[in-house]
Amino acid sequence: MNMKIRILLLLFITGAFSSFSQQKFKINELTITGNKKTKASFLYRIAKVKVDSTLDSLKIQTDIERIKRLDGIAYATFTVEKQGNGYKVNYDLKENFSIIPGLRIGEANNGDFSFRASLFEFNGLGRNIIFGGFYKREVFNSFGIFLEHPYLFTNKLGLGFNYQDDSTQQPIFFPNDQVNYIYTRRGPELTLFYELNFNNRFELGTKIFKERYRVIQGDPENEGLTDLIEPELNKTLIRGSYEYVDIDINYQNLSGFRNFTDINYFIGAEGFLQTDYIINNTSQYYKRIGTQGNLATQLQVQISNAVENTPFVPLTVDNQLNTRGSGNTVDRGTSLFALNTEYRHTVYEKGWFVIQSNAFVDVSGVQRPNQDFGDTFSDETLRVYPGVGVRFIHKRIFNAVIRFDYGVNVTGNGDNGFVFGIGQYF
Repeated sequence: MNMKIRILLLLFITGAFSSFSQQKFKINELTITGNKKTKASFLYRIAKVKVDSTLDSLKIQTDIERIKRLDGIAYATFTVEKQGNGYKVNYDLKENFSIIPGLRIGEANNGDFSFRASLFEFNGLGRNIIFGGFYKREVFNSFGIFLEHPYLFTNKLGLGFNYQDDSTQQPIFFPNDQVNYIYTRRGPELTLFYELNFNNRFELGTKIFKERYRVIQGDPENEGLTDLIEPELNKTLIRGSYEYVDIDINYQNLSGFRNFTDINYFIGAEGFLQTDYIINNTSQYYKRIGTQGNLATQLQVQISNAVENTPFVPLTVDNQLNTRGSGNTVDRGTSLFALNTEYRHTVYEKGWFVIQSNAFVDVSGVQRPNQDFGDTFSDETLRVYPGVGVRFIHKRIFNAVIRFDYGVNVTGNGDNGFVFGIGQYF
């Protein structure tokens, strides 16, 4: 038998074996159970596993993790059964209650009672569409409306729109005085979502808005201050972001890694409002400790362009954003880092209800305007806040985590503080 015949025979045997193998491990049927609100057609659309494809355990596991990340899904499992000359694959779901009212209560920058009330649908039309809005009273009135369809065009491409009219009291730190302003940012934003694959997704957005600072008349802290500036600009924001996520979700417990990079470029910055760009990178790492423990760590690094002769800078040290216990907007700068580390321990779990204890350490530093980078780690700007907290969790309602934390200042440049919020801190 000559070489050419041998090669042809080998190719024929290999092809026949491959065809037989594919038939033997073919998926005859893909079913979905447990979904009452979520549309099966939507889940089939985003699933990687398809009928008549070859059985692939990696693709099945990827589908399960992807489904568990959907806001409308609390948990998902799968089964594989022999069916004739192939297999039947079933995805079994436990859905979240996805129409969620929200209430955030706290203290405004002037010490008054503040709140944010919201109502969002996180699984609109059973297709993971997010729709809703909020009303906020934080010294002044604010509102916003949101509509996001991450899979509007294809199983990878979606679109989002929001409009926000946000006004808050903001302290601006001049060399010798603190001046309280009403800060208003108002305008629409359009965002394109693209999911490259299971681990990688991108966003590209643009926002047209008005940015304005007005001195609060009658504020006791502003009394006696004269010749105060009130900058105002119309701006355009172009925003791009990239997210890598490899996190396994098991109700309140997480394990894995996530990194989020967000770049904002502003057109129209000038005068006292000199912010041309803001770069934010957030890395998160989660590790299960036994059956009840969960270690969580987050590192935030934020950078904006250097400014000259202006205190109006965008990055802030704040209770709700990066340093629990520090207070509301206690410092501002052009670069900032915050390291948050906490250990969460499930002390009670029964059915849908969970109580978690929490011990944390928050560390932050900020580079103040007109200072060099070394200022970030100076005695005046470096803050260390250890503390403890508690979480009350509903396992079947999306993001239904009520948290209470108390942070203690150990660096001598701040107060102790109590923080309340909805959702895990990170």
